[in-house]
Amino acid sequence: MNAKLQKSKDFTEEYCCSVVKVGELVPVENSDRLMQTRINGESIVVNKADVKEGDVMLYVSNECQIADWFLSANNIYRHWERNANRSDVEARIKQDPDFLKSDEARAMVGYFEDNGRVKMIKLRGCPSFGVLFKPEAMQKALIFATAGTDIITHGIDWEAEVGTDFDTIFELPFVQAYVPKRNEPRQHGQKGVSRWDRLNRMVPGQFKLHYDTAPLKKHLMDFSPKTRIDVSVKLHGTSFICANVLTKTPLRFFRLRRWVNNLLKRDIFREARQEYGMVVSSRKVIKNEWSNCEHPEGYYGYDIWTEWGNIIFPYLDKGVTVYGEICGYLTGDAKMIQKDYDYGCRTGENILMIYRATKHEDGVLREFSIEEIGHLTEVIKARMSDAGDKNVGRILNILNIRVWQGTVEQLISIGGDMRDFPDRLASVCKIEDNEPLCTGHTVPREGVVVRIDGDEVAEAFKLKSLRFLEREKKAIDKGEVDMEMQEVADESVKSV
Repeated sequence: MNAKLQKSKDFTEEYCCSVVKVGELVPVENSDRLMQTRINGESIVVNKADVKEGDVMLYVSNECQIADWFLSANNIYRHWERNANRSDVEARIKQDPDFLKSDEARAMVGYFEDNGRVKMIKLRGCPSFGVLFKPEAMQKALIFATAGTDIITHGIDWEAEVGTDFDTIFELPFVQAYVPKRNEPRQHGQKGVSRWDRLNRMVPGQFKLHYDTAPLKKHLMDFSPKTRIDVSVKLHGTSFICANVLTKTPLRFFRLRRWVNNLLKRDIFREARQEYGMVVSSRKVIKNEWSNCEHPEGYYGYDIWTEWGNIIFPYLDKGVTVYGEICGYLTGDAKMIQKDYDYGCRTGENILMIYRATKHEDGVLREFSIEEIGHLTEVIKARMSDAGDKNVGRILNILNIRVWQGTVEQLISIGGDMRDFPDRLASVCKIEDNEPLCTGHTVPREGVVVRIDGDEVAEAFKLKSLRFLEREKKAIDKGEVDMEMQEVADESVKSV
């Protein structure tokens, strides 16, 4: 990867820019100028006058937000006042008040809304995900963004970078996941806790956030006809993590120890001890990362993740971390975790499904197989039953929502084309059907998660249904923010 193309700390493969080479172009029905191709496995519609087979281009994924400096420099905002050529457009409008309705205006003004969002559209009934740009557009934008300094892309061999993903270029943020703006962001963390009282509980190497589940269509090269796969339903809720791992606990007279160490600028006195304790997290935010003298176990405030952490933690062996999905309603509330996705829960109730687990054993982090995850779920439920814990009925076993197990070859039929793998998987697993687990509302199934049997690398791949993506787009169009989007937005204002 060229050092000029970078991945930020918040990089995610689902929402990034990829250097790609355009493949086969197929005419779109009932159109003389539109062509369809596939980029990273997704359908995209292009104008045959602008894009040719074999072109090396920059592909920005669906539901990304593109940086203002790029859109402005290339004059592709719909509101021309935001574009670099605004003075030229303004001059033409003064000459002709109807200028914006002309063909010339379409060449000078773009189609992006002010939020810079890339969204799925349908052209002649053909779905188009993401957007393509020529490398020259990046060259033009970088010169604009750096006021004509020496930052240029001549040193990038774009052909050699085909297959590279990035979200930052020359340290300039370029794309990120699009999150609708909220009027009143929540405040996080231990507001008002001084640095003399605060301790980071995390022991390096003990706790890991969940990896990003990669888009299946983008990773077909990771599969062969003989690859054994395990496929389960992808539930639409909010991600949850609970771990019983080594953490730091403040020692007695913590404030004094820290004050003396700070005064002497040396760690004369040990400030904390290590012991096994609970770490609870959502997909992106560790809820009890910090401790203080009043709350040595960590304090974040009440939320659904902490609630489930308190439920699950007593039944976890030392060294074990579980990753799951919480679905249904917020506890005791009519608000749903994901709108209309009730998963059979009554109002104010929710369920948990554990979909991943790891364990520290002799200094090595071991990944559980899906069979072991199913067994671990039953062990946890048995321990809960023995303890008289009434929450045992709120836990779903992933083995009960498995929808396929076997080789890719068996799925696509012997002699089938690997390019048919996603479509065949979608058909066999019925991902375009309604979600049968949701009994109170009629909603499309989100999709499926694919794991490779025996793969020592911790990874999984997702295939979302087209009906779900269309529904998600409409919700984002309305500015509706789910719990995980909300947390991404809140990260910018979070204080610890």
